[in-house]
This record gives sequence, C-alpha cells and structure tokens, in this order.
Amino acid sequence: MSRTSKTAPSPLDDRAREVVDRLHAQNRHQFARSIIPLVREMVKAKFGTGNWDSTQTDSGKEMLADKMVALDPEKAALCHLLCRSLRARTVVEIGTSFGVSTIYLAAAVRDVAGEDATTGPPGLVIGTEHEPGKVEIAERNLADAGVDDHAEILAGDLLETLPPRLAALADQDRPVDFVLMDIWIPMALPALEILIPHLRPGALVVCDNVVSGASDYAGYLDRVRNSDDFVSVTVPGQGGTEISMKV
Repeated sequence: MSRTSKTAPSPLDDRAREVVDRLHAQNRHQFARSIIPLVREMVKAKFGTGNWDSTQTDSGKEMLADKMVALDPEKAALCHLLCRSLRARTVVEIGTSFGVSTIYLAAAVRDVAGEDATTGPPGLVIGTEHEPGKVEIAERNLADAGVDDHAEILAGDLLETLPPRLAALADQDRPVDFVLMDIWIPMALPALEILIPHLRPGALVVCDNVVSGASDYAGYLDRVRNSDDFVSVTVPGQGGTEISMKV
C-alpha cells in the first residue's frame, strides 16, 4: 500500500520542478541563517518607526537586498492552478525577487496558451523587481526552468516601469487576468491602484502575508474588501493570503 504525502505533488514539469525545488531549499537555508539578523532589524524598526516592518529602515532594506524571500511552494502551486483555471494569458507579478513564483506563473500561462493554441495571444508574465542583482538571477532561473519565453521582468521602480507596459498591453486589447502581489508592503496599494483599470472582470489578485502583516496592509485590505471593485476572501495559515476578484 502506497503512502500518501502530506502535500500534493508539484504541478510543474520535471525541468521546472527541479529548478524550484533547488530554489525552495536555498530559500529555507537562507531564512534559517537570517532569523537572528532579521529579528534584530525588526526590533530596530519598532523603535525607529513604530512598527515591526524591518524594510522601513535603511539597514533592513540592505539586509534583504540579496535575500530570496520566496513564496511558499504550496502558495506558488495554488497560484499556478488558479492561472490554469482562469485560462490566464496575461499575468503581472508585483515583486519578482529570484523568480521562484515567476516560474510557476510562466509555466501556467505557457500551458494555457499551448492548450488553446488556436485562440488568444501567447502567455506572458510581467514581473517587477527593484534590485538589479535579483533581476539578473531571476532571468537565469527562468531560463534554467525553460519558461523564459513566457516571462519578462521590468527592472527598477514599478511606479515608473509598470504603467507604460500596461498601456502597451491595453493598446493590444490585452487585459490582465491574474496578479500576484508579494512585495514591500507600502508598495502594495499603489501597485494595485495602477493595475485596477487593466484588470478584466473576473481577474484575481493574490496578496501574501495579509494576516501576519494585517496592520501594515490595512490600506490595501480596505481597498479590496470595502469597495465596489472587488470581492475578497482571506485564506488563513502561513501568514495569510488575500484572494480578491475584480468585479
């Protein structure tokens, strides 16, 4: 009698799965080594800014500049399946880092485009990343996973890089089907406001860590929970995830 694993198998193909397995292991090792410095930066942030967000201090930002901070594998797999279910062709990822979750998203839009090859545009994930070093690593990881033809990363300040790219998509009559929001918390709401006019009805926006960071996400959560633009649900566990549907 075979034993059932505690979690479902990865939805990725062998090549992509090998890359993300390596990156998830690297992320766990990196996090374990960073716990003490991270706590120290959180305490420093609390005394300096009044909250525990270590990215509010210059030293905290510097510490995280080369850290992966990857989405949990189960959450990344969920995003992959949501994209497949939506038949998503156009995906935006706010906060790419090393490209771990980008691989899941790009594999999803590739598979959707392959299954519906006679209709619609090719699948594309548009990522955003502020750190140049992370952009270079992410592009290499996407190539290693075999999904680089279905992803591009906008390097720099997303407030400057994302609007013209979305405008170009609008000129092609290509709305956004899915968004993954996994970025420095103060950027979440501004990014959402940029995206809202470009979301098709039924598009999903997934935002990570909204329970563990509820006070810092207050503005974002008010926007998706208490407006006519979205219907939203909170999935607890592992920091909490907000899944919001554009209406």
